Amino acid sequence: MDPAEVEFLAEKEMVCIIPNFNFDRIFLISGEIGPFRAGLPVKVPIWMAINLRQRQKCRIIPPDWMDVDKLLEVKEIESQSRFFTKMPSEHYMVEARLLLGAAAEDIPRTDEIRTVLKCFPNAIHWVLSMTCL
Repeated sequence: MDPAEVEFLAEKEMVCIIPNFNFDRIFLISGEIGPFRAGLPVKVPIWMAINLRQRQKCRIIPPDWMDVDKLLEVKEIESQSRFFTKMPSEHYMVEARLLLGAAAEDIPRTDEIRTVLKCFPNAIHWVLSMTCL
């Protein structure tokens, strides 16, 4: 898969937002979204969350896995294992890049999250080098 396809798939993942507007349910090919009520959380695809955030229509709530402590825990498990560790999300790197790029002010400890995520590829390369010996 090329990077554009991976990004397309990542944008379809659901994330929770807090809208600052009211609107009825939206019917999309992929399913229904909403209704939107100001101040009440609702799950939407990442592409919609980013679009609404750019128009200052919502605040994005980061996914549960996008927490420094949880990422450090996964990193620790991965570094101690000779096998691949299940990552927090199938497209976690792309999702993180999209969400941190569009809504960094909505996500606590963004710099630490970026630092921890940068360490994951290094651990993957280490596991590959150990299993190929």
